[in-house]
Amino acid sequence: MTSNFPKDWILARRIVAGEEQAASELFQTLAGELYGFARKMVGDVGTAEDVLQETMLGLLQSMERYDAQVSLRAWSFAILRHKITDIYRQRGREILVSSDDPERDSFLQNGRWREAPSGVWNESAELLEIVQRCMEALPFHQREALELRAIQGLSSQEAAEILGVSPQNLRQILHRGRASVRKCTDAKYGDVA
Repeated sequence: MTSNFPKDWILARRIVAGEEQAASELFQTLAGELYGFARKMVGDVGTAEDVLQETMLGLLQSMERYDAQVSLRAWSFAILRHKITDIYRQRGREILVSSDDPERDSFLQNGRWREAPSGVWNESAELLEIVQRCMEALPFHQREALELRAIQGLSSQEAAEILGVSPQNLRQILHRGRASVRKCTDAKYGDVA
């Protein structure tokens, strides 16, 4: 068998052989990155932890089928992506009701409005918040592509493999996503500034 990633192939074979140290190495190498991506995509800590655990379990259970044609990192992100897609499908069937009152801290006990804090307006923090909101409003595939390339730092080849698209298609998705974020940010930031 020809392997494009011989070190990953060896690690996978060690895991298949039941070597706990190899599984631990894999987890230590990938868990932080996978968790960060999951956290950004699903929006909350508990769900991100659950999806990371399901991903790692799925990764270990399917290790026998790993053929080293892509990196273990890319393969792991592909599994994670499927788990996140399942969550979005499930959320689409659920009625989401938040128990948090968004204006809870806006009122004093006597019912009057709480005065706005008098501090220096942090323009950079405001812009970052607007960009994050604009990213969250993107279609899932555009947001996912931007997260993989710009935030997780994956190569175009790795991101394309994870998303199951050609590198040319990835460039189009990234271009559209960036243009949408730029347009949204310009519109919202103009309202704030």
